[in-house]
Amino acid sequence: MKLRDCEMCLVYGTDNKPLSRARVESDRNGTIHLYFSNYKLRSVRFQTYVDFYDIQQGLMRTWCELVIRKNSQNSMGEPWMADVEVLEVVDVFQRQADLRVRVHISTEFTTSDGQFFTGTIKNISAGGIFVVTSQAIAVGVRASFSHRFDGEMLNLRAKILRVKKSVSGGFGYGCQFFDLTPEAETTIRKFVFSKQMEKLKKPEGAR
Repeated sequence: MKLRDCEMCLVYGTDNKPLSRARVESDRNGTIHLYFSNYKLRSVRFQTYVDFYDIQQGLMRTWCELVIRKNSQNSMGEPWMADVEVLEVVDVFQRQADLRVRVHISTEFTTSDGQFFTGTIKNISAGGIFVVTSQAIAVGVRASFSHRFDGEMLNLRAKILRVKKSVSGGFGYGCQFFDLTPEAETTIRKFVFSKQMEKLKKPEGAR
């Protein structure tokens, strides 16, 4: 298995519970090394699940053999590292276009005919957004908005695909991005992945 654009993973323990996050380094030959900032690990060889958060390929659940050892070049506050052999790709159960995170982004939208409305984006993925607003809008309407994602301002356009009455008395709209540049898509993917990683619990340490 070769990773394309992966900087982070989640390693599970033998009890199948999250053990530790790790920084990922891989080369073009497919060699993978992990680096841990968790000081509570120990030298051990074992087989376990590892979730790789690859921006291009999605969240890849794998079954791996890990050899955890002390990091002799601990210059980044990473006392432990691991050599990784991927034994099996179990599943790509959250492809990037489908991986979405909850957010609360209030912004102004402009429809293609020049109308304005304010809405709150409740979740986002590389494929689109779900926005809640008090404005009644027809399916098929296209709207644009701007937002700064991790320091980069993006001007995005989306088409309303579905509508439902929200519990707050407004309307909820499922929208799909269109005319999305590769650069903008990459920025959104990184944003989604960073938010996903924020939700992961900090490791308790090896037992």
